Amino acid sequence: MGEVIFHVVLIVIMGLFGKESFAISTGRSADPIGPAGFPQVLIGIILILLLISLFNSIRKMKAGEGKEALNINVAYFGLIIGIVVFIVLNDFISFTLASIAFCFLLFYLLGQKKYLKMSINSIIIAGAFTLIFGKVLSVPLPRGIGFIKELSYFLY
Repeated sequence: MGEVIFHVVLIVIMGLFGKESFAISTGRSADPIGPAGFPQVLIGIILILLLISLFNSIRKMKAGEGKEALNINVAYFGLIIGIVVFIVLNDFISFTLASIAFCFLLFYLLGQKKYLKMSINSIIIAGAFTLIFGKVLSVPLPRGIGFIKELSYFLY
């Protein structure tokens, strides 16, 4: 039943996003699709896939396959707590350092045991995201506070 409720909530959210996409100004667009076309197409595809998945979930629930035991483990709660901590730490210790900590936590939650490999992979992944978004795409990433902010200017 939770899967059906989740699908309905997602459909409502996508419907609200779809409604808002019609408010995008298309007055000065040079292309025939306009700036609102891309989000509307994506939201349409997402809604179609959500409806298909919803009908499959309802069919599975009626067939009795949905009566599985609730499987909750530490990784679910660790991921939720990790995301919240990542968002909070972004403004204080910079995007790069928060990403390193978050990647390390994810590797740990996924069951990796080699801490050196986890550390190296976390640094490489966070560095790659920082360089791609900070330098190549010019996305303003959180720089942190104090000396961390000054150090971040060397990286991006």
